[in-house]
Amino acid sequence: MNTAALIKLWNLTQIHQGTSGARAASGVLLGLYNGSRFPFDLTDLRVLDDAHLEAAMAVMLSDASRCQMEVHSWLNRITGRHDFGQRFEHLAYEWKRKGKCKREHLDPLVPPHMVVKTSHPAAGPGTLFLDTEAQSA
Repeated sequence: MNTAALIKLWNLTQIHQGTSGARAASGVLLGLYNGSRFPFDLTDLRVLDDAHLEAAMAVMLSDASRCQMEVHSWLNRITGRHDFGQRFEHLAYEWKRKGKCKREHLDPLVPPHMVVKTSHPAAGPGTLFLDTEAQSA
């Protein structure tokens, strides 16, 4: 998996909530997470800027050509967490996607939104950490 591209798409969904770019990035990720429940209209890719379109294409190419695990599992592995399946379910709910869970079936998330950073001044190169201070935009 192209983890840098995956992180870029995930962070777009968290930092720019409510925007067309975040909607498109969510669509790509949810489509890879469970395409039968969350179909994705490819024309939605038109709203992404060049950098995010490139990230979306890289994630789809990585997933299609050498799928080793699901996208939410990659994010769990990258971050050392175990809740990205539930985070994807919340993403579907937030965007009112067909196939979404009912609110009462969703577990609360702590923190509710999460940005994955790829660098930190005190960390070595390639070290990942979470920005749990991310707030709704």
